[in-house]
Amino acid sequence: MEFFNENLAKNYSPHESITIDEQLFPYRGKTKFTQYIPSKPAKYGIKIWWACDSKTKYPLQGKLYTGRQEGAEREVNQGENVMLQLARPYANSGRTIVADNFFTSLEGAKRLAKLGLAFVGTIRSNKKCIPMEMRKHPLRPELSSILIS
Repeated sequence: MEFFNENLAKNYSPHESITIDEQLFPYRGKTKFTQYIPSKPAKYGIKIWWACDSKTKYPLQGKLYTGRQEGAEREVNQGENVMLQLARPYANSGRTIVADNFFTSLEGAKRLAKLGLAFVGTIRSNKKCIPMEMRKHPLRPELSSILIS
């Protein structure tokens, strides 16, 4: 995987936005890191987190998820940690990182800002960092805004 990532980086210079997301490659063989994700079309497979150029969809870097190590505790803030690992090579480049709600957290956005990167992402309304005032309006019309006083 390291050799693959080196070649991806060597042969392409990304545009201003980088997307971070996950992919499940369909695979039903026996490995210690085959994942079962019922919400995906192929429910079994090998999970890879990708950093891709948002404009061309070129894969810039991949990180294979090998699962929790035997005897280890559940990883805290896994999405945030993965996002930071994939974004670190682009520190101080002025690029924007785009991610979905699995990777989004207030602390992660602050850490990216310290690395000189902007962040755009969706966020779940039940995250700890969302103020209560913003949680009171779950049925707002699409594209609406509310002035909180």
